Amino acid sequence: MGHNTAAPERTPINLKRLAIICTPLAIITILVVLFMEHLPGTKPTTHIAITERTNVSLYLPDKEGKLVEKTVGIKAPESNREKADTIVAALKTAGVVSENLTLQDFVTDSDGIMYLNFSKDLVTNPQGERSDGEIVTVFSIVNSFLANFSYTRKVQFLVDWQPVHTIHGIVYTYLPMEFNRTIVED
Repeated sequence: MGHNTAAPERTPINLKRLAIICTPLAIITILVVLFMEHLPGTKPTTHIAITERTNVSLYLPDKEGKLVEKTVGIKAPESNREKADTIVAALKTAGVVSENLTLQDFVTDSDGIMYLNFSKDLVTNPQGERSDGEIVTVFSIVNSFLANFSYTRKVQFLVDWQPVHTIHGIVYTYLPMEFNRTIVED
């Protein structure tokens, strides 16, 4: 009983023949793809950048010392920090706070109190000559931040992470402050 268990002979792969077969197939594939892109009736692909926008509510003073809500459309901020910086920049532009004022940091605790840590310019550079200037400044900041951060209920002013008793001697700011509707124009 002799069975032939020898494996069939394998012929070596002819690389020239493989190249001759594959090269035209690759060229035809490339030409078909290029041709399909430029067929009549097809539109070239264009990339459209979609910029999301959002509104920011600012409380700015009028001539009588009342705060008026002004809604400004801005590019949607990527972070809460960008939103806070936008609010401070708008308050500077409106002349409510000093151009030198910087919001160094801010945090919100689990009770909804937002701690705004400002530079010393908050207390060293008063805005305006009127006696209601401090009232307008304080509540422009408070109302603007509370209107734009839905999870906050109160704002606490800090300078170098220390509570501020008063900014310029008129408004007591040592405790967290709520939105002030009495100073907002109807």
